[in-house]
Amino acid sequence: MTPEFLIENEKQLGLEIDGMTAENPTAAVEFVVNILKENEELFSHSRAVSACLARLVSRCLMHRKNKDGMIKALSENKYLRSVYFGKLNTYKYSLIFTAKRVMRKGDVEISREIIDLIKNNPYRDDTAEDYSERFSWKFIAKKILDSQEEYLKLSDEIIALLKE
Repeated sequence: MTPEFLIENEKQLGLEIDGMTAENPTAAVEFVVNILKENEELFSHSRAVSACLARLVSRCLMHRKNKDGMIKALSENKYLRSVYFGKLNTYKYSLIFTAKRVMRKGDVEISREIIDLIKNNPYRDDTAEDYSERFSWKFIAKKILDSQEEYLKLSDEIIALLKE
């Protein structure tokens, strides 16, 4: 796909992903992973193109029919995890939403990997203000920790990783 094609056809691709996810979430995740693998050269093309790819992934992962599948997909698919958290210009609240749910499972190694991926994401901007569209690691960690007491119940080890 060209960057132009991707941006011009995001809505149509998103509708296709929605339909697939409603019918077969596992197949939809595979479809999204294939889109990512076929378009790796676009990850760093521009913020807009990278954000477009991230929105397509988010659309699949956060679909109402994929609540359980999201955690499984991100926990079991290292490629998807590395791209979503570490290479794409993923919306900061999508990062928070998905990271919290995966971390809640209590897998310290995957949690550490997610934290490292976000910290090294090329679109991270540590000078970003909380209200800006860009994200800083400090903002992401704060938001995850803020929700911790409410319902997240993270292990002490994962809390320590977030506070590093």
